[in-house]
Order: sequence, then structure tokens, then C-alpha cells
Amino acid sequence: MRVAIPLFGTRVSPRCLYSDKTLLVQVRDNAVISKKTVDTTGMNEEERIAQLVDLEIDLFVCGAIDEDFVQRVDSYGIKVVQDVAAEVEEVLTALTGGQLRSGYGLESQPAKPARKGLPAEAASGAVAQAGSELSRIDCVECVDRLCLKGENCMPQMGSLFPADGYSKFNHSMEVTMDISAETHRKLCRVAEFIYYCMGMEYKHIGVAFCVEMFREAEILTRLLRRFFRVSPVCCKVGGHAEHDLITASSGVVCNPIGQACVLNRLGTEVNVVVGLCVGVDFIFTQHSEAPTSTLFVKDKSLANNPVSALFSKYYIEDILGEV
Repeated sequence: MRVAIPLFGTRVSPRCLYSDKTLLVQVRDNAVISKKTVDTTGMNEEERIAQLVDLEIDLFVCGAIDEDFVQRVDSYGIKVVQDVAAEVEEVLTALTGGQLRSGYGLESQPAKPARKGLPAEAASGAVAQAGSELSRIDCVECVDRLCLKGENCMPQMGSLFPADGYSKFNHSMEVTMDISAETHRKLCRVAEFIYYCMGMEYKHIGVAFCVEMFREAEILTRLLRRFFRVSPVCCKVGGHAEHDLITASSGVVCNPIGQACVLNRLGTEVNVVVGLCVGVDFIFTQHSEAPTSTLFVKDKSLANNPVSALFSKYYIEDILGEV
């Protein structure tokens, strides 16, 4: 049996039509007998189909793919196993073991050795204390905005750019600036996060999510698993139930320390917060050993879009009236 697998590094390409290389595998008697990589740079859909036909491929293993593509290659007798999200070697093991199926790798990921991630603490002590000068700092009310002109707006505090403090974060800053420099397209936050993790060469991502955003966490996890190993942990992990004597209510309490503990033990290189409650997210971030970024927030009133309150006269008046 001849198998073709579009590549993304050492993984199955998330989108086969954007893959620059395809792995050709010969399988016989449930064993891989040969492997070869062919170049597919710049090929369009027609050319890729023609290549599969010319190479007499029997099975095409891929990530996300259009149904039209599936039907067209099927007309040539080429079977398709799609929505596969895993390392190529894992796929080959599943293939020879008779376990490969569409959606393989999206539900669960085998454990891998953890890699050391970005240091959790930035360099400190670079900014000198300026006594009473600190009480007069107000960047919102500032009129001159000298900082935007490249000038030190607080010379009384000395240099506020600790070059030595950023030395260990050079790569992170370079990746961030590369993403910020995108001018021909606007990337959504999820895309920026994926690009950042790829640039940092992260392999293992933790998702700390609230059970009230289970669906969002599920979609995000399956998306990220096209590129990385992902470990999602919900806020009720550990299942600790308590009874509130004041409200006479019972329930399973949120456990952000438990979430962080699990992800720390799994050795995630970076964690994302999805919908954790205000306060709970603080606790999780403080206990996470890996750097943490909030990807989605939960807002029960504004469809998880809290910034819209700042542009609504109704909500501003409501907030001011309540506080």
C-alpha cells in the first residue's frame, strides 16, 4: 500500500493544500518498508491531485481538507483519512497497527517528555524607586506623550528600559515583533497565539478553562492540536464539593491551584486561560510554572466581549450607578 502524508515539520499538515512537502510511505504486511519525501511547494489543488494519481497513491492521510477534494481523489480510487492531528511517526504506528482513522489525534494525545519553557519571572530591579515622583505618574492624562516620540518621559527615574533585563527574552520579543509587523493581513488573537507558539518552538500547551466555556475550550483544543500537544484542564478538576451555610447551596468549587498543579506536573511550556472567573484567574496565574496568557474571558452579560461595555452609554451609566 502506498501512503501519502502532507507534512508540517514532523506533524501531519493542518491544511494539506498549504504543505510544502509530502511524505510517501510504502507499507507491506503491516510494516513500513520505505519512506521518501517529495516537494509540493506552490502546488495548487489540481497539481496535488495529479501528483497523487501519478504516484499511484492508495491512501491519503491529512488534516483539514475540503469535501470536494475528498470526492475528487476518491474518484481515482484513493482513500482519504482526514482530520488527523498528530506526529507522523505516531500516525505510522497507528496505521501499521490498524488503528488509524479520521479524527485521529484530536480527542487525545500521547504523553511526551516535557521541554523547558520560557522563564516565568522577568528580570527585576531595573527600575529605580523615585519616591514621591511615582504618585504623579498618569499616562492617561499625559499631554506631551514624549514616549511616543522615542524620548524618556521620566528622566528623573533614569532609564526605564532595562536592556539587560530583556536579554533572556530576546527571542520572545523578536517573535512578538514579527507578528506585530504583519501589515498585509490582520490576525485574530487565536492566530497570533498560534504563530507565537510556533515561533517559540513550543510543543506542549496547557488550556485552563471554565466549565461554563466547555464548548469554546473544546473547539480551541482541537484547533491547537493540529499544531501542538494540548492538555486541557477544567476548573472543577479534583471534584471538591462544599456546602455553603449562608446560601444553603452545595456544589463543586473551582480549583485553580489544582489546574495549575496538573499542568505543572504535565510540564506544559505555555498555558492559556479560557473563561476563568475574575480572581480565579489570578490564583491560577500565580501558581502556574509556565508563562500564561489569557486568550478568552467570560462575560455573562456581553457575550464574552467585556470591552464593549466601554463603548456603551447604557453599560457605563449602569457601572457608575452601581459602584
